[in-house]
Amino acid sequence: MSSLKTIPDSAVVVRNEDSERRSLSESRIGTQRIDIQLIEQLCFQASFGRFSFTIDEPPERGGTDRGLPPLAYFVAGAASCLMTQYAKLAIAKSVPLTSMKAVARGHFDRRMGGAFTDMIYDITIESPATEDAIREIAREAESMCYAHNTLEKTVHMQTILTLNGKRLNF
Repeated sequence: MSSLKTIPDSAVVVRNEDSERRSLSESRIGTQRIDIQLIEQLCFQASFGRFSFTIDEPPERGGTDRGLPPLAYFVAGAASCLMTQYAKLAIAKSVPLTSMKAVARGHFDRRMGGAFTDMIYDITIESPATEDAIREIAREAESMCYAHNTLEKTVHMQTILTLNGKRLNF
């Protein structure tokens, strides 16, 4: 008996999930659970299923410098959620992406009671696809991304999209 797992064809999985989400007519609640435990000072260990990661602050803010600070995870999580939607839509629509990179910036007011004021994503794509195909993916990705939809209700969100070195408006 083989212990190797069979990995499903990712394109089939992504297309099926895309089709399922588009067919939902009623709200269906999903859940993300992260377990977090204090290790020492401001250092925490977080786990999600079999995966774990360290959250910490630098020494100048009282931490032990063993992991990224919480807001780095927040910005990375929001940006990678959006990028995941770009990738899923590209797969579902058979749009080849040669590469996709992002620089994510979140600006926030550091005063007590402060909050994020804006999030800016610079997304750079290399692809033989048409500009219109990439614009369509960009528009749909923003509407499909839970993090983006949540944040845009209270924070100015901006995506700067570049395809093959040319900035696209969408």
